[in-house]
Amino acid sequence: MIGTIRRIGLIAAAGLLLPACGKDFKSGTTLFAERFNGTFPGTSWTTPVTTGAAPTVAIDGTTGNPAPALKMSTATATGTAKTESTLAFNNPNLSISVHMAAQSAGTTEVGTATVSILDSTPAVIATASWDNTTNLITFHINGGSADQTVVVTADSTFQRVLFNVSSAGTATWTFNNGGALVSRPGFTPGLLKVELSSTFGAGTAWPSFFFDFVNVTSP
Repeated sequence: MIGTIRRIGLIAAAGLLLPACGKDFKSGTTLFAERFNGTFPGTSWTTPVTTGAAPTVAIDGTTGNPAPALKMSTATATGTAKTESTLAFNNPNLSISVHMAAQSAGTTEVGTATVSILDSTPAVIATASWDNTTNLITFHINGGSADQTVVVTADSTFQRVLFNVSSAGTATWTFNNGGALVSRPGFTPGLLKVELSSTFGAGTAWPSFFFDFVNVTSP
């Protein structure tokens, strides 16, 4: 009971702070809020699935928006890691936002971090992918308008990607506080999950990727 009361208090306190941080705040009824300040994966995320060199997926106490954050990294060439939310959220009239950051010494460090939206099958139906070799985030929605990119810097600065399905059934990706980058009308209604993943390529050094403040609201 004490733990439950404490969690409620923390969420309430976070709610008081959010309006001061325009990039963080999304109004509406909160369905899920994750700042990675507890155990991981806990009950909110699936146990990470890794391939290849088995990248590390763990809470990092030194980086975040604010710290801590979920860090995905590797010390050897080639590998992937992913985890997804255990909860599913009904669309339309839904917003899913995630803060992402990268830490890298240069574009020769091969790696990509992706926020994916999964349907109930589960299949990937929308992605926001941060490619360290190009310093670009690419936004995609299956069957939507042409992919769009934004320039980012791998200096541990967090950027917000936001996927929204309006009450009219139009799906969009937006970046920070900007307008819609990619859209798709007539988006299929149903349950959606959030997947966080990273892929690391060949070489001798690799970027580290961070995820923080996963926020799901209606709308």
